[in-house]
Amino acid sequence: MKKIILFLCFSFSSFAVAAGERPRLVVGIVISHFYPEWLQWYGPALSAGGFKRLTGGRSLTMDYNYFYSQTGVDHASLYTGMLPAEHGIVSHAWYDRLRKKRQDAVASPEHVEVGSAGTNEVKSFSPRFLRTLSLGSVLKMNDASSKVFSVAMNGEEAVLSGGNSADLAIWYSEETGEWITSSYYAPRLPAWLSRFNDTIDSDVFVRAGWTSLPRRQAGGGRPANRPGSSAGFYYDIARSRKEYNTYRVLKATPHANTLVRALAEALISGEGLGEDDAPDLLTLNFSCLDYMHRDFAVDSGENKDLVLRLDGELSALFAHLDASVGAGNYTVLLTVSEARELLPGELARLKVEAGYFSVSRASALIKSYLGLVYGDGEWLVDYDQGQLYLNRDLINERKLDPREMQERVAEMMIDFEGVDKVMTAYSLTRATSPPGTNRLVQNAFYHKRSGDVMFCLQPTWVPELKGVEDTYCRYSRRTVVPLYLWGAGIPAEIDGRQEVTGVMPLLCRILGIPLPYTIREDQR
Repeated sequence: MKKIILFLCFSFSSFAVAAGERPRLVVGIVISHFYPEWLQWYGPALSAGGFKRLTGGRSLTMDYNYFYSQTGVDHASLYTGMLPAEHGIVSHAWYDRLRKKRQDAVASPEHVEVGSAGTNEVKSFSPRFLRTLSLGSVLKMNDASSKVFSVAMNGEEAVLSGGNSADLAIWYSEETGEWITSSYYAPRLPAWLSRFNDTIDSDVFVRAGWTSLPRRQAGGGRPANRPGSSAGFYYDIARSRKEYNTYRVLKATPHANTLVRALAEALISGEGLGEDDAPDLLTLNFSCLDYMHRDFAVDSGENKDLVLRLDGELSALFAHLDASVGAGNYTVLLTVSEARELLPGELARLKVEAGYFSVSRASALIKSYLGLVYGDGEWLVDYDQGQLYLNRDLINERKLDPREMQERVAEMMIDFEGVDKVMTAYSLTRATSPPGTNRLVQNAFYHKRSGDVMFCLQPTWVPELKGVEDTYCRYSRRTVVPLYLWGAGIPAEIDGRQEVTGVMPLLCRILGIPLPYTIREDQR
């Protein structure tokens, strides 16, 4: 018995933090479509209270360790400590073979929107496809009075960063310009959020348009030795809002980050986050122009303006946390999802050969080829992030060998310009892949949801975004991104490079709570 007691005490001590160091609130911040080099380019123009405050803490690097990095998938990995091959969120959407239709990662027909007009009619979101425990779940297992909230402009990011046990995931309605949630979380909005919606008028942001910061606020022009425009600009958002009749236009501007920051401050006060000894979690998601991030060159004046404005939002948020929670009572984690890459036009300026790859055109050629070889039929039923889905029912009906068909498609796919590697589902499920690209793909392969053929583009090629492909093919191959930690409870000794699966155990250590059994032994 004595030996057992000693073991238990030793095991628990690995989660302990010094008295007074455990944070009352952890704020996890993920910025999508961010180009990490911006912090170096525009460093002289950044404020002391925003990005610089974070870089004055612990600056690490994080490796997602899978293809492809994308919003939603990255959030699930970060807050579960597991890879897509384990937590099951392999993409924004995948082909559901049983139901023979495309399945969105967070769509939930059993739940409806809460907080917008037509509440009983509009289908909403839930984290039902997330196959494991997230940080919020572990917090509540450890202390039922802990609170877990998530905020994002897009529902997918809010739902998957909050996890299954969140008290509330909140996102922005493109139809009403207000903040909403799902009946999965609550039958109605909390009173503080209803009041907040009454004070926020999205039309004010629409009418303001997007105007470049005054020169003095923008740091007096371009950083030394950096290309790019520093000229003023103005974008008429109201015209787009009128033409398309949606508030989605705000997601393509820095106003989206202002909306997230303002809601975060109201939430911290409205829910009393960080006010007691039970640690709380707040996940926030900021965007760099969301679906429009490819429209401006990486060194454009628009992107510089965006970075400086986001720096101001972070500075304001941290000041609010200092005043409401206390500087020694919270911890901030900040990292990047779907990091910005150089586009073919930008690479061409450097005389680097590059191009756009159209998966829709490639799939059309593959369909024709399979029709010639195997006869008429819908042989290819869907395609997605670097993957193709074959019609397994038809393959079985014709008594064909699925492995042979996968290999035929792979052999054709590798001949397309811009394609670097092609792997079949058969090979991914029956062999241990060596380090490199194959392992990255295998880490993202979930047998029940991934395709029959997986492919990777050459480093300087990117997927073409036109029409429906805009939904399917948004990702980044930049798996290594910055990771910043600032605040209470951060261990003195942390490896400078973390895999994404190591971040959740690190946060558990900071919070002084036991690791969940879902965390692998090599992550402990």
